[in-house]
Amino acid sequence: MNNRVRESTTNVLTGSVLLEDQSRRTRLLRTVAWVVLLACSVALLGYLIALFSIPHLPISALVADVLAILSMLAVLALLARGHFERALPLAIVSLTVLLFVAMYFLNGTRGPALLLSPLIMLIAGIVGERRYAQPTTIVHVLVYVIFVILEALGVLTPYQMSPQSSRLVWIGVFILTAAIMVMINRQFIAYLALALSASLKREESLAEMSRRAQALADAERVAQTQAQENARQLQEVAQEYAAFLERIATGDYSASLNLGSLAERPNLPQALISLGEYINTTVASLVSALDEARSAQQTYMRQSWQSLMETGRAPGGYRYHVDEETETSRLEIAENAWLPPMTQAVQSKQIAVGKEELALPIASGTRAQLIGALGVRRTRQEEWSEDELALVTTVTDQLAQTLENLRLLDETTRRAAREQMAGEITGHIREAVEIEEVLERALSELGRALAVERGAVYLTLQEQGKV
Repeated sequence: MNNRVRESTTNVLTGSVLLEDQSRRTRLLRTVAWVVLLACSVALLGYLIALFSIPHLPISALVADVLAILSMLAVLALLARGHFERALPLAIVSLTVLLFVAMYFLNGTRGPALLLSPLIMLIAGIVGERRYAQPTTIVHVLVYVIFVILEALGVLTPYQMSPQSSRLVWIGVFILTAAIMVMINRQFIAYLALALSASLKREESLAEMSRRAQALADAERVAQTQAQENARQLQEVAQEYAAFLERIATGDYSASLNLGSLAERPNLPQALISLGEYINTTVASLVSALDEARSAQQTYMRQSWQSLMETGRAPGGYRYHVDEETETSRLEIAENAWLPPMTQAVQSKQIAVGKEELALPIASGTRAQLIGALGVRRTRQEEWSEDELALVTTVTDQLAQTLENLRLLDETTRRAAREQMAGEITGHIREAVEIEEVLERALSELGRALAVERGAVYLTLQEQGKV
C-alpha cells in the first residue's frame, strides 16, 4: 500500500514537472519565432529601402526573407493551436535554411551569419532536447563543411557586401544573437528554478509520504497488537466457557460464570458477555428443572415404595443367622431386624464400618430414594478388608437395582391389570343402550371390582346443596 502511494505521488510530481517543462519549451520557441519574425521584418524593410539606393541587389534574398517570415508565422499559428510537435521541426528547419541562405548573401562562410549557427543548435537542444539537437548539429556541420569546400573550389560564390553594410549586419546579427541568448539564459534560469522547486516539492512530498507511511505502519502495528490481544482474550474466554460447561457436564451444577470479571476485560465484545449471561441463565434453568424432576422422581418413588409396602407385598426385613453350636444358618422375616450401624448408614447415606458390624444404605433410582439398609455382624475381632467392603458394596448396589426392577415390574403388572379391568368395565357399559342400563352396569361392575358394599350415581345439573 505504501509503495502504491509512493508511486502515485511520484507520478503526480513527474507529470506536473513534464507539463511545466512542455510549457517552458513552448514559450521559448514562441519567443524565438517572434524575435526571428521581427528580425526578418526589419531586414525586409531595410532590403526594400536598399533597393532604391543600391543597384543590382538580388531579388532571391527578398524572396528568402519573405519565406522566412511566412514560416515563422506558420510556427506561431501551430503553437497557438497547441501543435508543438509540428511547430518545432518546422521552426528548426526554417531557421537552418534561413541561416545558410543568409550565409550566402552575407559574405559566405566568414560572414556574420556564422554567429547564428551555434545559436540555432543551442535552440534545438533546449527546445527539442536530444532528439533534435544531434540531427541539427550534424546537419549544420555537414552543410557548413560543404559550403566551405564549394566556396574554396569556386563552385559557390557568395554575395559580397560593402564594408559599411557588412559592419551594420555584423552589429545587427550580434544584437540578435545576444537578445536570443539573453532569452535562452532567462529560460534556462527559469528552468533551473523550476527543477529546483520541483525537487524541493518532491522531497517534501516524499518526506510527507514517509511520515504518512510511518503513521500507517504504526497504526497497523497497533491494530495488529490489538487484534492479537483480542484474540488472546477471546481464547481465554472460550477456555473459561469450555471449563464451565465441563464442570456442568461432570455434575457440578453449582458452577457459574463470573460475568463481573468478563465485563472488566478491555475491548471484549459485548456479544460474548451476553453469551455468558445467556449460558448462566440457561444452565440455571436446566438445573432448576433437573432439581424439580429429581424431586418429582423422588416423591413418585417414595409414594410407589410406600404403596408397595402398604400392600404387604414387601416384607419389612429379613434376618440371616448362623447357630454357633450347630453351625447351621437360617433366614427368616423379622420386622426388628435392624442393626445400630444401619441407622448411621441411612443418616449419612454412606457405608458405616465398625469392628464387628458393617452397614450400607440401599437407594434405588440412581440413589434418588433411600429404601432401606443392609447390615452384617460377625463375632471375630478383625478389620474389614478392602475386598470384603468392595464385595458388600457391589452386592448392595445390585440389590438396590434388582429391587427397583421388581418394583417397576410390580407397578407395570398392577397398571396392566387395572387397565384391563377398566377396559372390561367400559366394554360392559358400552353394551347398554338405555341410560338406566348404563348407570346400573357402571355401579354393578365397579362394586364387584372394588368389593364395596354401597355405591351411588346421580345425574343433576344443580349444585350439591340445592339437590
